[in-house]
Amino acid sequence: MPLELLRQISSKALPMTVSDIESVDKLRVLHAAGHVLVQLPGVGAKRQVAHVLAITELGREALRLSGTASR
Repeated sequence: MPLELLRQISSKALPMTVSDIESVDKLRVLHAAGHVLVQLPGVGAKRQVAHVLAITELGREALRLSGTASR
């Protein structure tokens, strides 16, 4: 679930690199929702690596409302 990934990211130092294809896909969802600032690879790129730069205020609000804010 993308919100679980957002919670995990909130407990890590940023920026961070993500290379797990499932997580990159979840980051696409979080980015589309406005929850993270992230550099995403092209959908058809051979190397699926994303760079998470920040959690937005909207993302922090989503964490707070879900009861999983860690910072």
